[in-house]
Amino acid sequence: MTLGGFKSGFHAQKVPRSEAKWEQFLICNHDCPDIIQLVSHVSGEVEFELCSIEAARMGQVLLEAAGVACDNASRTEEKHT
Repeated sequence: MTLGGFKSGFHAQKVPRSEAKWEQFLICNHDCPDIIQLVSHVSGEVEFELCSIEAARMGQVLLEAAGVACDNASRTEEKHT
C-alpha cells in the first residue's frame, strides 16, 4: 500500500513484514506485522525499512526538528507496547 511521496524522490509504502528486503536489519522487537519502506523514485529500489513503531518515532523526531508538535506518534507507540 503506497502511503505518499516526498519531493526528495521517495515514496513510502506499507508491506507485510514477510516482504521486507532486509528483515535481519529491522530495529523491531515488538513483532510488528507490517513495515514501512522508503522507495526511491529514481531506482524503484527499497532504500530504507523500519517497523511501524520506529516509523512513528522517526516522524515525531522529524516534526520536532521542523518545529511542529505531534502527539500521534506517541499514541501509536502506546498502542503497540
